[in-house]
Amino acid sequence: MAAYQALKQRQFRVEPSDQDDHHQQHHLKYATSSLPIKTSKYDQYGAPPTKIHSSFSSNRIIFRAWAIFLSFLAAIVLIMYQIHYALPTPVHESVNPITGQVQFSETNVRKVVRHLSEDIGYRVVGTEQELDTKNYLIKELLQLKEDAHIANLKRQQQPLQPKGVGTNGASQDLEQPWPKFDMWVQVGDGSHRFDFMSKVVMKMYTNMTNIIVRLSCGPECDQNSILLNSHYDTTLGSPGAVDDALGVGVMMEIIRVMSQRPAPKKNSIVFLFNGGEESLQDASHSFITAHELKDQVRAVVNLEACGTSGPEILFQANSRTMIDAYRTVPYPHGTVLANDLFATGLILSDTDFRQFVDHGNLTGLDMAVYKNSYLYHTHLDLDSYMETGLPQHMGENTLALATYLTEEAELINLEKTSSVVFFDFFGQFFVSYSWSTALQIHIVVGGLALLAMATQASRPTLRATVSILFSFMAALILPNLSVIFLLSLGKPMQWFSHEWLSCLLFGPIALVGMFSVQYLFHDKKASTGANELSTFSAVHAFYTICLGLASYTGLASSYVFALYSISSTLGLFFNKFRIAEAKKDGVESARVDYMTYFVASLLPTAYFSFVCFSLLDIFIPLTGRIGVDAPVDNIVAVLTGFIIFVFCPPIMAFTHRFGASMLRKMIVLLLVAHLAILLITSMFISPYNELHPKRVFAQHLKNLTSGESMMYIAHADPGPFYDPYVTELEEMFSTKAVFRSPNNNPGDWNAIYPFNQFLESYVIDTTPYIKTQTQNKTIANTDRPLTDFVHQAPQLIAEKVSYDPKTGHRRLTVLCTHPNYIWTVASFDTHLVSWSLSSSDPFPYHSHYVIRHVGGHVSDGWKLDLEYKAKGPDDKLMIELTAMETEGFGRDQERELIGSGDIGVMRKVLKTRPAWLALTYFGTTVSRFHL
Repeated sequence: MAAYQALKQRQFRVEPSDQDDHHQQHHLKYATSSLPIKTSKYDQYGAPPTKIHSSFSSNRIIFRAWAIFLSFLAAIVLIMYQIHYALPTPVHESVNPITGQVQFSETNVRKVVRHLSEDIGYRVVGTEQELDTKNYLIKELLQLKEDAHIANLKRQQQPLQPKGVGTNGASQDLEQPWPKFDMWVQVGDGSHRFDFMSKVVMKMYTNMTNIIVRLSCGPECDQNSILLNSHYDTTLGSPGAVDDALGVGVMMEIIRVMSQRPAPKKNSIVFLFNGGEESLQDASHSFITAHELKDQVRAVVNLEACGTSGPEILFQANSRTMIDAYRTVPYPHGTVLANDLFATGLILSDTDFRQFVDHGNLTGLDMAVYKNSYLYHTHLDLDSYMETGLPQHMGENTLALATYLTEEAELINLEKTSSVVFFDFFGQFFVSYSWSTALQIHIVVGGLALLAMATQASRPTLRATVSILFSFMAALILPNLSVIFLLSLGKPMQWFSHEWLSCLLFGPIALVGMFSVQYLFHDKKASTGANELSTFSAVHAFYTICLGLASYTGLASSYVFALYSISSTLGLFFNKFRIAEAKKDGVESARVDYMTYFVASLLPTAYFSFVCFSLLDIFIPLTGRIGVDAPVDNIVAVLTGFIIFVFCPPIMAFTHRFGASMLRKMIVLLLVAHLAILLITSMFISPYNELHPKRVFAQHLKNLTSGESMMYIAHADPGPFYDPYVTELEEMFSTKAVFRSPNNNPGDWNAIYPFNQFLESYVIDTTPYIKTQTQNKTIANTDRPLTDFVHQAPQLIAEKVSYDPKTGHRRLTVLCTHPNYIWTVASFDTHLVSWSLSSSDPFPYHSHYVIRHVGGHVSDGWKLDLEYKAKGPDDKLMIELTAMETEGFGRDQERELIGSGDIGVMRKVLKTRPAWLALTYFGTTVSRFHL
């Protein structure tokens, strides 16, 4: 306190330090206004000091002003971090020991997750693991049904007690019905068109399994049902603990809770455990187009995951009723920003929600776990990496939704709409309102902004407003210079290993761009205070204009601009109030009081920090799977520049506070710091590590037409790949790898079409290795292609072939047999006239077709009727057929050539996989047929 009083009494003046700024001598006369350090009565409001002891004092005050303000911003970020990632404490008991009420238990969910992901493993459609999963779920659900029946019997045997008393914490009124527990196992065939990743895929499926449970109060509840969906299958290369064993476990636990308490009063609830989402949403399509309950379902809640930790987010919603229902959850986390972002297609992902909307005309909510997406669809999607509290978070939210939707919600005549604004307020409560209400709010916000200008609280100039626009552009553009520098060093994706690294690598240069523009636009004819106020006012005008444009286009996410505009408006009114007294003493009124920055920054910085964590959690890991040609460094650089610009709007005005000379010094300091950061990170940081792996795909392909046996190694991002990984494989197999361009060889990865468009491959001939490893002397010494020894290979046969010379149309039935193989892909080029697929008509022109077939365990074949324009009866159709082998999905097995012994090509690749690499591996055959 003594030091504080001493500083109060210190007086100083500042000599001009910049000949180009004749107002520099006054640059501190208001700089420390409202700081805890002030030199006199007048300094508090900006009166000029009278004496100086040294430039050191002024620099110290400037440093302290920046330090306090930046510390304030840092504190906001830390608080928002804690709030953003907070998860509830897990519940271990199935029944509350105090009330006796059944309760949602994370422990029960994890038992399901561990069994599915660890005991069963990779649950790819068509494998034995899929069958094991189906049998396990049926057994567990039947046990839940029996448990509910026993609980009901115990309830009926207990004496009648007053409401609110009893072992389950509910009324012991025996007239209150217990839920009716119905169960179905649906196995179906079908087809649908699936447009994804800018490609058209025709899907066929057979023996696709769904397990369905319904809880209701009887026929009066069954006419209107809410659907709760998750999928129990997994993608290639992943045990799927969070995606989507977590959703399955949550649904099973909700069934346990709801089946042991009074029945729903208004609507029934249908639980769909679908067996084929990763195969491009076949099982959900089968349910919503063919199951007997489809016409009773009015809305859907879908549970998904593309990460392993943090809170799940509501990222798709399409009706006001369902959005309002989300208000009832205890831990809301969702914003229309995610809804609008997902609708753009920038996020290369999709969920079953699409099938329910497109084919069932349903409205609903799509919720997903998304943090730590580095482990998504990899071998690391395990229970051990699922964050503690996550199952409880998703479970309690979903249970609250299920309770409200079955007890209170009106599910009749739900209408789709994208004109609803919704967001959670720091995870504490959920806000939703109509677009008409949003427009009214925006008009009020805009009116207040105009009032601020009319009362001279806001004083934007054209020069300052243009500078804000240019600062925004500079913040987006200049980080790309860092990209050029890093790529010249051969260091792409340096930011990938941690989400926050992008801000460290590109943030300083974005600030340099913003501040440089402000330096160039600093009006040397005006006082420093006038520059400061006009820039602050220009920020206010910028976001108000953005609000108007976004409102005009009907963008629901425009509520963010409203928040920024109103915060600046309040800050400017606060500033007008603060300088009112100083004006009485003759102090310049065209300036910004120091405390104004805290007032104007609090809400925008807090809210954007909260949202920013989600942006980084989604986009940084996503860059590891959007293709080798994607300019991911530039994408992240631009994203980071945007974050820096929006993070604290008033900071551009603050840069003018100490004059142009100090602003120039800050720019130089930021440039030096930025260069140092780039050099240090490029020397000591790798883009990949064990928990932030590079995604690599390995395919052992046997071309039955050419006789080649090849190992394809591909990656899905532009980060380091050939050296060191491919070079290690070359040494392992004693063979040089050959680069394969995806543009010239589009069918190389047809087994995973359409994702194959993002891959770039190197190919290794495995024939020499197989011959040296096999114990079969015939194979070791043969000159025949090794593919000749592959038995029971997939086949295509033409049946019912005919040609009509009048129309020039050739007809045939294509019969495919693929014993012991799963996922087949048929591709061909022709002008189709008709086919037997019921999902859509062929294109009315010559086109390339890709038809994917997936069958549940066991499915050994399919057929397809085709009619196409032919030049004559002998103008046969050339079809390339790719088939995936059933072995190798988590059980360290690979199909062997008959009599050759354990070849182990894929096993060798798998066991030598470096820790920083996530490997998705499978074996395939490819053949060409002229039918």
